Amino acid sequence: MTYDEEVYDKLFYNFGLLCEIIKQNSSGNEMKVDLSKIENIINNKIPETLKKNAPEDFYELYIDFKSEYEKFRDFILYDKLIGKNIIALGGGFSSGKSSFLNALMGKSVLPADIDPSTSVPTYIVKGEKHEVEGINVFDSKVKMQPRDIKKIAHGFGELENDDEKVTQSVKLGHVLESIFFSTPLHQYANIAFLDTPGYSKPDSEKYSAKTDEQISRGQLNSSNYILWFVQADAGTITEEDIKFIKTLRQDIPKLIIVNKADKKNLADLEEIIRKIKSTLDIKGVHYINVFAFTSKIEQVEDDNLKKFIKKNTDCIRNQIESWNRQKYASNFAINFKKIFVRCKEFYEDEIDEESKKLTRLNTSITKLAAENIQSDILEPLELMVKDAQKNVNELKDINRKLEDLQDEFFTEIKFISDIVNIDMPEPSEIDLLQDKVQNPLQLIEEYKKEKGIKTDDSIVDMLQNMFDGVEPVINKVAGGSEYREELIEIIKNACSVTPEEIHINDVYKNSKEYAELISKVQGE
Repeated sequence: MTYDEEVYDKLFYNFGLLCEIIKQNSSGNEMKVDLSKIENIINNKIPETLKKNAPEDFYELYIDFKSEYEKFRDFILYDKLIGKNIIALGGGFSSGKSSFLNALMGKSVLPADIDPSTSVPTYIVKGEKHEVEGINVFDSKVKMQPRDIKKIAHGFGELENDDEKVTQSVKLGHVLESIFFSTPLHQYANIAFLDTPGYSKPDSEKYSAKTDEQISRGQLNSSNYILWFVQADAGTITEEDIKFIKTLRQDIPKLIIVNKADKKNLADLEEIIRKIKSTLDIKGVHYINVFAFTSKIEQVEDDNLKKFIKKNTDCIRNQIESWNRQKYASNFAINFKKIFVRCKEFYEDEIDEESKKLTRLNTSITKLAAENIQSDILEPLELMVKDAQKNVNELKDINRKLEDLQDEFFTEIKFISDIVNIDMPEPSEIDLLQDKVQNPLQLIEEYKKEKGIKTDDSIVDMLQNMFDGVEPVINKVAGGSEYREELIEIIKNACSVTPEEIHINDVYKNSKEYAELISKVQGE
């Protein structure tokens, strides 16, 4: 066999690049804190404790838990993430997430066609200059160039000669855990975009479990907001998309983006948006709104279509800007807590069920013994009592160990967080944590208290009664378009304000807007 010298020169360069990426760095870019105790709890103690009896959804919970930890680790290794709200981009493979970010930046920053088997979590933050850093498999930061990312995005090192494969290619996911882009093209100081792998399996033999839906779900569930991408070519949102979205946390606001809108005419595009809204409402999927987008707006010839897409794009930018104004609130503690809470609930239910079973058995034995029933009949029941009691004791033991693990975990997390200035409550306060409040009136009260705003109680009571009278039935779920329209109509009629002044589209974060609305109604 004969080998091309140019090909081997390329291989030599790529090998040198690979060595640079994976070397254990000794230049101060390594982890500044010791995470080994936390990782031991996550990787060993929790699975070992729960291996005999665990909730059916434990695997999903565990993946989300590990993804949250990986984000926590990313914040430590890349301190530019601290204080940033994370907007995660989700959708099926080739739904246009990277192209959207490139269009938002006004310049190609990310490879828009990364091979699915190579994708890793990719953060984009605002910075004074263009910089690329990666976290390798040894938790060391590695300085990189954008061209390096593009080079290994498709794998490198694979050689073929005479139709014979000489080497296997090395993929991005084999050598890097996360990638960070810092660029002055980023317009939002308080936001970090997270480009996640497509959750769906592409039509490719190169598909890898590295990009399966469990990994994607974990990354999306660890974010503050989600942009979900749907291809206009599909005509509506797919059943697979809906199924996947419904597995995501409902408390994370989701904006649906119909991408590649230039592929459709105006009438078809409006119908697609209507269909998506209707489908999401019927399926009970919480969302903010549905907007059209294309990265190829200048290629759109129809003026009405171009105007429509530009208006939708402005709405997307306005929503992102609204999120950018939101004060960052660390959700690490709440997200870490979820696995402990879910498991605790499971064990308490199991203990209760086994205890009831034990009571029924003991009652039966007592009654039968009083009737002088033969011992050979009572013996199986007595064995069942022993088994039930054993199960109760084992479940209680697991529950106690889980509580101890929670205390140990949050003690370590708090210690690390204080070193790197990440907000984290004291371990003793963890049980007091509550999930995000979604009731807008509760948000109003919190905001009023914080800002010292005084309002007429009768106004609050009036609005409370109105909201209580709106039932979120099947196609009018809270967050759905029909539900929003009904609330808007109620407030408009009662308070004499215009629809533009009413912000129902994001019930999770609009405490300020609701407070201002109430103040305006009062004439304050």
